Parts: sequence; structure tokens; C-alpha cells
Amino acid sequence: MYGETGAPGSVPDFAAGIYGTGNLQPGIIGFSRDGDGAQGLSFTGTAFRAASFFGPGVNSISGALTGVTGISGTQGPTPMPNLPTIAGVLGSSDTQAGVIGTSNTTAGVLGFSNNVGVLGSSNNIGVLGVSTNLAGVFQGNLLVTGTKSAAVPFPDGSQRALYCMESPELWFEDFGAAKLKRGRAVVKLDADFAKVIKRGDYRVFLTPEGDCRGLYVRKSAGSFEVREFGGGKSNVAFSYRVVGRRRDITRHRRFAKIDTRLAIAPTRTPRPKPTEAALRTFITRLEKEAREREPKRP
Repeated sequence: MYGETGAPGSVPDFAAGIYGTGNLQPGIIGFSRDGDGAQGLSFTGTAFRAASFFGPGVNSISGALTGVTGISGTQGPTPMPNLPTIAGVLGSSDTQAGVIGTSNTTAGVLGFSNNVGVLGSSNNIGVLGVSTNLAGVFQGNLLVTGTKSAAVPFPDGSQRALYCMESPELWFEDFGAAKLKRGRAVVKLDADFAKVIKRGDYRVFLTPEGDCRGLYVRKSAGSFEVREFGGGKSNVAFSYRVVGRRRDITRHRRFAKIDTRLAIAPTRTPRPKPTEAALRTFITRLEKEAREREPKRP
């Protein structure tokens, strides 16, 4: 079946059950008041395939509901009650990723809003309302140009922002308490803590919790000894903070310069009419891809 409106222009060499062409008007329009305006069904191929050179591949608009809904397999979980269920694009799956974005030169996924650019949440709520699943996973470095804070619940029911400390170097830290016995105490590093730091390059900060002459430390790979100044023999308690360099980071530079600008390709300005040469090239490409997608006959 062949349909044409206005001047058809160049007609690509496509084989199809229904073919509609138009130079300035849509080649095919499907409309329905209460049902689907158009359907594309396929068992092993692509149900709908859209290609455009100077315009969007797909432009979908909904007046009140989701603009585009994509489901892989069966639909995934419903968002938490305080999260929206309507979006410009909704991707959902029971066993696969809901949305995947990839790019060779810029961000795989861009999120922008006058409120929150990207929101990650988990439906699995555990003890005291703390999620036992992860709202976000970063398999690589994380760069934040603003502040990093935790929303901490207060007794009055509000949440208050507490901010992270920053350092020009990469450290892990541990805390503890001990007590002198006749002016001395040996503190062993936590075994798991010692596995992730450079044990020959760590710092110990001491705070005596009683009257004494003062404390100093002697370090070894797996422990440190605390002694009282001047050969003192007191039995004072003390707390300590141990800070060690991360063992897995080997090429870190202090105050390394970072370029936070993304390599964003400039937006292509739509042209009212492409050149005939560009149009022929585009049609040739589509015809070639159509031939490559044809089922191979035995």
C-alpha cells in the first residue's frame, strides 16, 4: 500500500507493507480518540524504528501522563510513595536496568533541574528508616563541585545538614581509647584498618583524659606504644585518633587541577531545508541499513 502527500521529493528504496511519503507533510498519520493512534508489532525485529538527520528521531508528547514509557521484560517496582510516577521518559524492568545512557566523549546521563538534577532512591527500608539497599553506586572517582552533606534527623522531627571534612590527601581514620599502666600502653592497630593503609606512614593523635606530664607515641607497623613524658608512672586514660594514607592509591597529587567542564557537543541548529547532497547521502545510508536488516533467506 502506497500513500503520498504533496511533492514526495526523493523516495527511498524501501520495501514495506505500507509506505507513506511527503515532502513537507507527514508521510503517515495515525490517530485515535480513545485507543492507540498507531501500533508496531514484531516478534524478533524492531517494532518501531525512527531515524532523522536534522530532526529528533522520536518526539513524543503527553498532555498529562508520561511522554515515553519503555519496559524491558516485565515492569519493575513502583517508586516509593513520596516519589513521582509520571515523567518525560520512564524506563522500567523487573530484572534489567531501567535506563542506560552511554557516551564516548561526554556524560552518559545528564540530569538538570531548577530543583534536583538527579535523585537516587531505594525501596528497601530497614531498621529506623535506613535503607538497606543503595541509592547510588559509583564505580570510579566521584567529583563534586559543591558541598557534601548528610541530612541528619533531629529530635524535633526536622533534618539538619552536617558537612564532610575535606583534605588535599587521601586518608582513612580510626578512633579508640586505652589506659596507661605505670606510664605505658601498647595499642594494636585494628587488623582490618591496617590492611587498607600504608602502615609505615600513619599518624597518631593523643588526648589524655586525666592529669599527667603529657604523652608521646612510638609507632611500628602493627601497633603503637604510648608513654608518659619524663618517665612518668601514671595510670591515666587517653583517647586516640589514627590517620593512615590509603594503600590502594599510588599516584595522588596534592591540590591536583581538575577541569569540571563536560565535553558537551554544541546543539545542532535545525536547518529549514538540507542540501540535496546531504539528503541523498542520508537516504543512501538508510537504504543500506534497511538491506542489512533484511532477514537472511536460507
